[in-house]
Amino acid sequence: MQTSDYISATVLSKKTAHTLDSLSSGENEKFIILKNNKPKAILMSVNAYEALEEELEDLRLTSLALARMQTFSLDDAITHKKMLEKFEK
Repeated sequence: MQTSDYISATVLSKKTAHTLDSLSSGENEKFIILKNNKPKAILMSVNAYEALEEELEDLRLTSLALARMQTFSLDDAITHKKMLEKFEK
C-alpha cells in the first residue's frame, strides 16, 4: 500500500472535509486510519464500498453455484416444461 493511503486519526479529525473530498473525487481510493501508529479502520467512498459489496456477493453466488454443481443429479432434475406445468395458474 502507498503511504498516501495512511492517515492518522488526528489528521483526519483536522482535515475531515478535505479527506472526504479526496475520496469522492477519486484522488484516493481509501484511507487506512492509524491510531498510535496502528491501523484501526478503513475509510472509503460509497462507490468503492458498493463495488466491494457487489464483488463479494458475486463470489458468494459463484461459490454456491459451484457447490450445487458438485451434487447435481440429472435424474433428480425437472425439465422446464414440467416446471411450467407445476406452477401454471
